[in-house]
Amino acid sequence: MNKFMTTFNLTFFSKLKAKSFLITTLIIIAGMFIAFNLDKIIGLFDSDDEELRLEVEADETFLSVFEPTLQSYDETIEIAGEDGDAVLDIVNTDPLEAELRMNEEISSSQEESIKLALNETNRAYVLQTLELSEEEISRMYEEVPVEFLVASDNESGNFEAADSDETNILNMIIFYFSVILMFIIILNYASQIATEIANEKSSRVIEMIVSSIRPTQHLMAKVLAMISVSVIQVGLITGGGLIAFYFSDTSALLDQFGLETNDQTLKIVVYCIIFVILGLILYLSVAAMLGSFINRMEDLQQGLMPVTFLSMIGYFIALGAMSFADNIAVTITSYFPFFTPFVMPLRLLVNDTGHMPMIIGILIMIITIIIALSLAGFVYKRSVLSTESGIIKNIKRIKK
Repeated sequence: MNKFMTTFNLTFFSKLKAKSFLITTLIIIAGMFIAFNLDKIIGLFDSDDEELRLEVEADETFLSVFEPTLQSYDETIEIAGEDGDAVLDIVNTDPLEAELRMNEEISSSQEESIKLALNETNRAYVLQTLELSEEEISRMYEEVPVEFLVASDNESGNFEAADSDETNILNMIIFYFSVILMFIIILNYASQIATEIANEKSSRVIEMIVSSIRPTQHLMAKVLAMISVSVIQVGLITGGGLIAFYFSDTSALLDQFGLETNDQTLKIVVYCIIFVILGLILYLSVAAMLGSFINRMEDLQQGLMPVTFLSMIGYFIALGAMSFADNIAVTITSYFPFFTPFVMPLRLLVNDTGHMPMIIGILIMIITIIIALSLAGFVYKRSVLSTESGIIKNIKRIKK
């Protein structure tokens, strides 16, 4: 046990103190702080519009409609009786035509506000000429209530309310963030763990290692150390994101982009964290097994191709299957252990899948992880002192 912990601590702390680990983690956390304070950062570089005194050449009837409308769009514009910075000349009211003369150019936002106010005033004039009552005008702006019904599963002929296809934007962001983060960390740590194992096997260091510790014990210590480091990195990034969210005034930003939590948000967060951790453990276990076949560093990328391809397929399914997440093909792939961490949260996001499919997916992954770790230990034990130059030759030798 002491030898196991010695190997574990050596690998764990060397990776934890590595510059790549610290820099990557800090960059991602800094990116989240920037994202949560984006409105403030933009405000630092975005100079406020200067006050504009606008002189309007029109009758009192037009001004009574136009002035409050313009104020609702832009508070930096003030209607002036005379000596204004710009002159808005109403050339015609039927149809409404206007000309804006100014000494200096005004900001694009102020130009847009004047256009919007003129359009709104024009609509008011048109409605007035139609001699519609206030009730008729309000009815024109009312939304038409539509109820979408779908036939019930039984044969009663009744209909029930259809599920809304609208996906919560905040939940979608959480899902995409977890999938992208998992994909990046898998590729990073899978390469690291395979490189560590292959590098030891390609040098004489392995002869001294196996004389002091059992090969399987040595491999498991390295695998668990790498898994622990990857899980800590996920935890630091998640914690950093929560701190950034807590200490930032995100209410205005959330309102601006229409981001709000619902009864599904907590469930998505919990399951995304679980599947990210299990996905990392599974792929790193497989990477360790593949690294055990490699004796030369030249064969490393070729040996890791299965991990790369499987993670890429799962990643692209998760990103591209949003519009048809209820398809039977997506359901089937969600139970394939290498795609489960990518696809199962997608089903939860779009279809609000129940807890049972999630639990089944988690159990499938745990069983696959146990098998992968057992195979990795078996392969490493049989090939630790092998000098075969090819991966295929190593596989044939192990099978004998």
